[in-house]
Amino acid sequence: MKRLIFSLLTLMSIATYGQEKKEKILYVVDSIPIFHEISEEEGNLSEKTVDHIEVVTTKSKFGEYQIYDFDKLIFVFTKEYTKRPDDIKRIPSFINKMYKKEDKWCLKGSSTPYTGKYIDYYLSGIKKEEGFINKGVDDGLRTYYYKDGTIRLYRNYSKGIQDGETAKYFTNGQLQYKGVFKNGKEEGIWTEWYSTGMVKWVTEYKSGKKRLTKDVAKTISLFDKGLEEFEKGKYSTAVDFYNKALELCPNLSDVYFHRSRAYLYELKFEEALADCNKSIEIEPLNKDAYSMRAFVRIRKYEMKDSRTLSTNSEITVYATKQNVEIPTDEKAKICSDLKKGYELGDTKQMITDAIKKYCE
Repeated sequence: MKRLIFSLLTLMSIATYGQEKKEKILYVVDSIPIFHEISEEEGNLSEKTVDHIEVVTTKSKFGEYQIYDFDKLIFVFTKEYTKRPDDIKRIPSFINKMYKKEDKWCLKGSSTPYTGKYIDYYLSGIKKEEGFINKGVDDGLRTYYYKDGTIRLYRNYSKGIQDGETAKYFTNGQLQYKGVFKNGKEEGIWTEWYSTGMVKWVTEYKSGKKRLTKDVAKTISLFDKGLEEFEKGKYSTAVDFYNKALELCPNLSDVYFHRSRAYLYELKFEEALADCNKSIEIEPLNKDAYSMRAFVRIRKYEMKDSRTLSTNSEITVYATKQNVEIPTDEKAKICSDLKKGYELGDTKQMITDAIKKYCE
């Protein structure tokens, strides 16, 4: 039911199973009842994050939870929660304690638009998001945090409309972008960086409209055409457009990544690997480039000694080996890249399947 919490309970050796009839259990983490499946975004619980656990089996002691059909309540209190002052504990959760009525946020159980602070937390008890709501709409600073407590993003609002400075940060603390909104629209100079601190783009806005330099506009156009040709299966043509884009702006991690995809489909494995390397060199936190580099190596060995079954102007079909022997050092590189991509957020099923196959 709640996979992350079940893992925790196993870890803490709480004996709640082994009975003939399966119990209905409600978990309450730091005063928040968990009625839904736990997503990756909400984080996880581990022994080191939990302060203590309380188990309640007497329904008369369920308190506000008596209205629900459960046999047992398990209260989980994180170390972060137990450290909070009572006045902070009383600040409501935006996600769990509010609902929207006529475009205004209200506390559950009330039809009056809410005014005051709100704070949301990850399952670990670390702050996830905080802000201020005035008469049901965002007003002032709204801040989002990574799971380690560092700032991920902040925005400013005025009467529910983005107004003022906004910025986003990489996981290493480096600015990702920074700019200003005026009445809900981008205004003035916006700057984007790579996680290394190198500037990626500088763009000027006027009332939400971009004012691009000639070279930047042409680079974006060439890149977009490359993406279009790739989707049509015209990989060589896509490479031509990517090449022209890189001639104008040679430090674009995304273009190297997408050119590596086109090279892979052309079975040009060394070129694809080189582009993955370049993409990662420019942006060391490019999760897609790590995953791509792993699959380039996998396909390189899968396609070794392959034979052509058919070919026409649209597509070439190859026969590949089902069981492929990959050298130990290459397999280690594949595993390392898969894990790095996953760590950075590439959690697609094909990635988790590949990790099981090549890392275990």
